[in-house]
Amino acid sequence: MKLSLVIPTYNEKENIPKLILELEKEFDQNKINAEIIVVDDNSPDGTGKILENLRTKHQNLKIVHRQGKLGLSSAITEGFKIAEGDIFGVMDADLSHPVEKICEMYQT
Repeated sequence: MKLSLVIPTYNEKENIPKLILELEKEFDQNKINAEIIVVDDNSPDGTGKILENLRTKHQNLKIVHRQGKLGLSSAITEGFKIAEGDIFGVMDADLSHPVEKICEMYQT
């Protein structure tokens, strides 16, 4: 089964590289087939550019660049629309959720 994890972002340039690396590590260690879908609301801090750089190193990373700050719920919905997984999840980009909990929830 494949996990589709949607991460809405707005001004998360400091957090998103660390989060993507931590997720990749957890998915690899736990042998979880997953895609990471980041939906960015046109962050003025350069989050979108950082995501594009990360995509060159992470094949399972999908990015949606939105024009304007359209909001959290519509960002999640937009991520779900392109998700290819069997199980959907949502995670904040601000490192407030422990990454290992995603794997625990997936495995139960």
